[in-house]
Amino acid sequence: MKWLEFLSQRATDFVSSHWGTLTALGVLAMWLVAIPFLGPSKAWGLVDKIIFATSFLLLFLLQRSQTKATLSIQVKLNELLASTHRASSQMINVENKSEEEVREIHDRYQKIQQKGLGSHSIDDTSPDHERNPPI
Repeated sequence: MKWLEFLSQRATDFVSSHWGTLTALGVLAMWLVAIPFLGPSKAWGLVDKIIFATSFLLLFLLQRSQTKATLSIQVKLNELLASTHRASSQMINVENKSEEEVREIHDRYQKIQQKGLGSHSIDDTSPDHERNPPI
């Protein structure tokens, strides 16, 4: 599936470049030029088919590329968390937790902010930590 990854990356690069914008403007210009020759409904039908097919294909190619980029960021963040002395191991692969668990973690970070400078890890807000603070 290397060819699919290559195609996804090329599509993302093209669509996000000035050439992608110029191509979109070219399709619209083609539609305007085709109206006198084909009539409004046939010209619209032609452009509509082109836009539909392109949009459908780009949806999947861009989603694949975005998923890879997101995964890359998650791996980098996991590496930073794993290498940081005071980082909580709960944060590694947090994206695999349920939405409820992520919201709970978010709320615990709000507690860290309220505590001020002395608290640096989500582990500092756990119920066990509050009963038995480190010496």
